[in-house]
Amino acid sequence: MPYMKWKREVLGLLSRKQFIRLLKGQYILKKLLKRKEAQMSLEYEVKLCASKKTMEKIEQCNKLMNWDIKKSGEKHLVSHYYDTEDLKLLYNNLAFRLREDGNQKLLHLKANGTFKNGIYIREEHEYALKNSENYTSKGFLKKHFPIIVDAIKEDGLREIITIDNHRHILLFQKKNSVIETSLDFLYFVRGKRKIEHNEIELELKEGKEEDLIECYSLLQTQYNLKLAGASKYELGLRSFSMIPLL
Repeated sequence: MPYMKWKREVLGLLSRKQFIRLLKGQYILKKLLKRKEAQMSLEYEVKLCASKKTMEKIEQCNKLMNWDIKKSGEKHLVSHYYDTEDLKLLYNNLAFRLREDGNQKLLHLKANGTFKNGIYIREEHEYALKNSENYTSKGFLKKHFPIIVDAIKEDGLREIITIDNHRHILLFQKKNSVIETSLDFLYFVRGKRKIEHNEIELELKEGKEEDLIECYSLLQTQYNLKLAGASKYELGLRSFSMIPLL
């Protein structure tokens, strides 16, 4: 049966109320498709504390037990973290940043973080920023990151700290598993103060949660590393004594 004839016959079977509901549904769907919402993904990460010397040693390796290690380039990332003066986002388990990666500017909202078996699991909402957009305005936040408006109420956002990061990326691979391992040589920056910090961040790209546990456990054992136990934003705030040390 031709599509238009089928469509007429189907619509003829609908009541007036059902027909109006169908039109409303199509209208809402079109509006949602036109909106450029932040894209959400679920990330699985492990963060390990390491000295600069240890990270340089790891960077020279091409094998870790049954894992092959390949270099995957370097990046200079500058991340600006925003919050209210009394850190409402932090205390609502949220972190909001603007990340500069070359000419690209990306907004990230990290949300609903949980810590399980050494793995930090959380939602990441990403939005590619256009130069003219005022990303801290209430209008912009309501449209793209409404959870922020719910958390801060009438308060405004301001830049709290900056993280200046020289990232060296390695890929740990075996069978169907890929772990992106970032060697982060970074500084926490607040005003004119800079504090050096080094960290290894492992993110599951392909494979199972167990693969990530195995990979970070091997690194821990071989290089005597400890879990960072907090996000970079939290560690930065602690470095400047803005929140209590745990």
